[in-house]
Amino acid sequence: MLAFRAEIDELKMTIEAMLSKERSLQTRIKSLEELLKKAEIDSRESDAKHVCDIAKLEKQMQALLKDYSDLMDVKVTLDMEIAAYRKLLQAEECRLNLTPSPKSGKVRSALSFGDIDAPRRKRQRVMEESFTTETNSHVSIDEVNIENEYVGITNMTDKDQSMKGWVITKISGEEKLEYKFPAKAVVGPGQVLKVYSAGSGATHNPPLSLVFKKLDVWSNTHDLEIQLTNAEGDVVSTYKAKAESSTEYLEEGDQRACSVM
Repeated sequence: MLAFRAEIDELKMTIEAMLSKERSLQTRIKSLEELLKKAEIDSRESDAKHVCDIAKLEKQMQALLKDYSDLMDVKVTLDMEIAAYRKLLQAEECRLNLTPSPKSGKVRSALSFGDIDAPRRKRQRVMEESFTTETNSHVSIDEVNIENEYVGITNMTDKDQSMKGWVITKISGEEKLEYKFPAKAVVGPGQVLKVYSAGSGATHNPPLSLVFKKLDVWSNTHDLEIQLTNAEGDVVSTYKAKAESSTEYLEEGDQRACSVM
């Protein structure tokens, strides 16, 4: 009899524990349902806000597209006017025969050393270099700096000039070396692109500072010619230099130095 009562008490305790667990789970379910409802409300509010933002952005985009369309119309009109004025200017230049003038000049340098036969006199070897620069393009060789070992190419137009396909060539006697400009090389309006020799020690720093790695020096001969060729294969600018040497005798005390003419 006592055993049955103990078993009944045990079952009652188990049932009570199960009921307590059920109440706890029901409370948890209710809490989760409330969280779910709150998340749904927040989601709907967020969606509504996103829809409002999208509508606002679409209106702004439409306004920007209209502004862009108006600006493109103005640009096309201005481009047409600029093209017309450029044609008139080119026609006037052709009529007046206005082309870039060739440059020319002389550089004179001297090296002094003693005369064995006449100790009171010094011999001075004089190097005189005459050069000319001819061009039929507004992108041309504008400077040849032998001291700093570079050739300067100037863009005299009012727009960027791509150097893709362009070549600069050094001709020295039978030797001919070509440097093809990088495809991404661009010279802006009024800018100078400098092409250094490998012996200059300069750093390759595109787009306006390039190094001709196959070329030791720009000038190592009396006769020098540098050509600039465009992408169509036409020589648009040429630099020619020819040097002559002579010997002068100086009396002691004569301190004549090198000069540039």
